[in-house]
Amino acid sequence: MKKPFERACYSTEGGFTLLEVMVSLIIGALILGGVMGLISVSLQYSQRLKVKSQIQPLLESVAQEILANPEKAVTGSLVLASEPGAPQVNVLYAKEELPDLKGMAAHPAELYRVMLECRGQVLEFSLYVTPTDTGKTDELSG
Repeated sequence: MKKPFERACYSTEGGFTLLEVMVSLIIGALILGGVMGLISVSLQYSQRLKVKSQIQPLLESVAQEILANPEKAVTGSLVLASEPGAPQVNVLYAKEELPDLKGMAAHPAELYRVMLECRGQVLEFSLYVTPTDTGKTDELSG
């Protein structure tokens, strides 16, 4: 025979204790925080990719312009007139030393390293200027 006191201590009703609810809330908050962090990183990456995809064609067209007319690298910055409101592209260049080829004819050309920068995006390329490019070597060297 059961005593009335024992029956009051043990409930047959199902349910969760306060500790179980607290643990499940903490675990849920951690999972939700992780998902929100991933979404935030994904949005930032998407924004950077969008900016890069807008600036990269501009840098490439300025590079083509400099390859066609190397003296334009001397200006320090270029703005393509074909696009209204186009951003300014900064142009930096440095002369590179060609290796000394012993027993070979001297290189009549000069090698330049050109860096284009616009809104944090950078494009680098090499420019090989030969003396047949009328006066272009003098303009870049000066």
